[in-house]
Amino acid sequence: MNSIDPKRVHQTAEFKHERPLTTCRIDPSGKYVFAGAEDLNIYRWDLAQGGKTTLTGHESWVRSMDFSADGQWLLSGGWDGRVGWWPLGEAQPKPARMIEAHAGWVRSVRARSDGKLIATCGNDNLVKVWDAEQTKPIWQLAGHQRHVYSVDFHPGGRFLASSDLIGVVKVWDLESGKETRTLDASVMTGYDKKFAADMGGARDMRFSPDGKLLACAGITDVRNAFGAVQGALVLLLDWESGKALRQLKDGDYQGVGWGVRFHPDGFIIATAAHSNGSGVLWFFRPDVEKPFHTLGLKASSRGLDTAPDQQTLATAQADGHLRLYRMTAPS
Repeated sequence: MNSIDPKRVHQTAEFKHERPLTTCRIDPSGKYVFAGAEDLNIYRWDLAQGGKTTLTGHESWVRSMDFSADGQWLLSGGWDGRVGWWPLGEAQPKPARMIEAHAGWVRSVRARSDGKLIATCGNDNLVKVWDAEQTKPIWQLAGHQRHVYSVDFHPGGRFLASSDLIGVVKVWDLESGKETRTLDASVMTGYDKKFAADMGGARDMRFSPDGKLLACAGITDVRNAFGAVQGALVLLLDWESGKALRQLKDGDYQGVGWGVRFHPDGFIIATAAHSNGSGVLWFFRPDVEKPFHTLGLKASSRGLDTAPDQQTLATAQADGHLRLYRMTAPS
């Protein structure tokens, strides 16, 4: 097996769709890659054979997906306010259930690693925690004042973090359903005076495997949000202290950070979409603000995931292409 070297990252495959893609995930078996698209469907490609399957059921864009802990189900969160459960093993998956989860867009859906809980958040300013098997809410967590953009379970399992439009990260105790503290990510929001609107929010949020760091991918330095005059970044927060450690970004790169992942080898992978329609893959070391390697992408990147082999990356891009990259020497 080739050793992992982010500086050797290169494209290995691409799958074409007719409409812009909105997000992507590689399933736990490494057999399939899934992508949401602006035609409201989810698409599944077989990574070995290249076959394409359409998953129909949502009535708006799907911007978030995750997998059940046992790897049997795809979970999807749509801007139609619904969360769907799709059986991964079927030749033509149909939603086994589709629940009305939020009033307004579902921004994020995440499954806990023990398989017992699912968390969602949305434009109704709520975070909800669901029993994964009975698909009923255990906690309805209120406290955010604006749209909630992302959620993630702390690896320890007891706590859930949620981030909103104005850079407020709340921590919830899942034993009591109470908010325990608030983390300051206000650098990830701004007020657009021309349009009289707040803009911000973490488009993706992930804990490090050891639970010591929380990475939030989004925007900063908002000057003209509707003209995409804003900076893309990943904000690193220290879990123990709750303090912001550093802003990971490439100078004044204009756009939005859409995805972030911690790699087992100790580096951070992020993807961003530029205001000019291009995109990038960034590779950071947690203690250095600037990327140690950058790969330019052919189109704006709206989603990022890593395969189980930790060598392969997938990005969902606005030109309708799902592109795969490998962090090893070209074969």
